[in-house]
Amino acid sequence: MIITLRVRCLSMEECIRLIEIDSTASILDLHFAIQQAVDFDNSHMFEFFVGRTPRNRTIFVGGEPNWDTFDPFRKYENVSLSEVFPLPSGMKLFYLFDFGDSWMFQITKSPRKDKKANPDVKYPKVVHAKGENPEQYPEWE
Repeated sequence: MIITLRVRCLSMEECIRLIEIDSTASILDLHFAIQQAVDFDNSHMFEFFVGRTPRNRTIFVGGEPNWDTFDPFRKYENVSLSEVFPLPSGMKLFYLFDFGDSWMFQITKSPRKDKKANPDVKYPKVVHAKGENPEQYPEWE
């Protein structure tokens, strides 16, 4: 089934993307979809976690990170979106990209009904974009 996820960049006021993606896709696939949706270059470490707020990291998706051997590509390639959603009551999925610049995104399942995949459509697909893309490497004075 195709689900719609609402991805909001918490580092910017108005940056929201609605992404249609297969529920069997992995969390790693979601990482790549977000990277493409906001035009980032996928050049930094990242993690997904569940909590009530970004500071409340209750559940690490894919298990607790072992920072000595942390490889998000291997960690998330076998965790499907259907294993993550639906989230426990009051919890949200967060995606942290670039541990230095700390690009934080909140991901929620849209109330749009799940649907069958259209064989003529390539998923994941951004179906709505609100606001500009964040500037991954802004000019600092």
